Amino acid sequence: MLARHRAPSTTRPAPRAALIVILVFAFTLPLAFATVAAAAGGDTIWSRQFSTGSKGDAFLDVARGPGDVYYCTGIARATEESSTLVLVKYKANGTKLWSRFYQSPAKKGSAGVRLAVAEDGDVIVAGTIGIAPPASSKGRDVVVLRYAPNGSREWAVRFDGAAHKDDSAADLVLDGSGAAFVAGMSRGTTTGQDYLALKVSPRGRAQWYWVYDGPGGRDFATGVAVDGGGNCYVTGSSQGAGGTVAAASAKLNRLGAGVWVKRLQYGDEGHSDAAALVYRRIGTARRLFLTGTATGLMATRQNLLVAEVDANTGARVHHALVDGSGADDGGVALAVDPSGNAYAAGWTTDVTSAVVHAFVARMSADGTVPWTDALWLPEGDNEAYYQAIDLDAAGNVVCGGYGVVPSLGPEALVESYWPTGGRRWFNLSSGSGSSVDICRAVIADASGVFAAGQITRTTSGVDGQLKKLEP
Repeated sequence: MLARHRAPSTTRPAPRAALIVILVFAFTLPLAFATVAAAAGGDTIWSRQFSTGSKGDAFLDVARGPGDVYYCTGIARATEESSTLVLVKYKANGTKLWSRFYQSPAKKGSAGVRLAVAEDGDVIVAGTIGIAPPASSKGRDVVVLRYAPNGSREWAVRFDGAAHKDDSAADLVLDGSGAAFVAGMSRGTTTGQDYLALKVSPRGRAQWYWVYDGPGGRDFATGVAVDGGGNCYVTGSSQGAGGTVAAASAKLNRLGAGVWVKRLQYGDEGHSDAAALVYRRIGTARRLFLTGTATGLMATRQNLLVAEVDANTGARVHHALVDGSGADDGGVALAVDPSGNAYAAGWTTDVTSAVVHAFVARMSADGTVPWTDALWLPEGDNEAYYQAIDLDAAGNVVCGGYGVVPSLGPEALVESYWPTGGRRWFNLSSGSGSSVDICRAVIADASGVFAAGQITRTTSGVDGQLKKLEP
């Protein structure tokens, strides 16, 4: 702050015109010379909470729309039977434009899981309705909704599998026409849990669905991607013979027919699974990237997995098993730049303290791993976890999750890294209540970093939260 002092007074009063000049100068001098601290990367620009009262609310995903607007979806009034799917629209300055709720007349309880914005500005939400077994014998169904930019709902599509048991959504992607592709799980009559892929047209018609029953009884698709030709790709976790698990991946053509299914094993002990999937065209090559976990030798236990697969054939191109802090590790979220460098975010477990730390790793386009980082909070051996990731236009990495602070519990965590490794900035924010605060999704763009999740406040309990950070 600029220090100011007055000149010694004189016995002769200043002329009126001179007095005006002096006053103007006195007021403009601080404005001209005062140093204003510039906002630093990671500083919170604004934070907005969404609350429906004392019942729990949370945002599970965020997406950007035309005109620099942002949509959040998740759950409101969170009890098993009264929970409601929610969609909220914000301006980039934090102004809330509208909120919409959806409950199915067929089943109680609903939640939004993923959302995406079509080229025409419409918003598509994938979620579930109903209550999961064993709390309900009816189980859940998948729901896909489309909203106009003004918040009017255009259509709703409900998917109830052939067995009419339990079905759920895990991921969503759109093609260039605005058709929605959903990955998740559908419980069969005799097959247990199966992979589910579902396509819904821009007009709201379920065009096809595909299920995959692996050798075991537990299969769950966690990631979906689509290419420019309308081919759909899914990956996840599929149980095999003898208790093994594979990160089974599949390609479906634009009509929903299977092209290939690959049960690739990436570890040494027959246990691999995938949590996220990205499609990229690198030059003339069509590539799939996935992250998850793979069990290596007992010396390294469960490792974070990053893999690159040929989208045409399903053949393995590169993969890396990344050992973090000596014990179990895993990948949860994935981002890939235009050159084919893949960044995986998740967790690593310290072999000495058994504490989980947030973990990020880069697998370069040649399959090497030039850097990794395990986040140890300044307070000591306290748990942290990443579950979201994005890249900004410069290729900087932004991760979101939570970090546990003594006496406060889990706090919403957002951290940024340089593409070549090294931390850029760190943001750890707390609500007014001592409970669970989490960042569940992040977007990094020219406007800033937008982090969506939940925060606990003493006045209203658990609320949805969207906050904007300096990039």
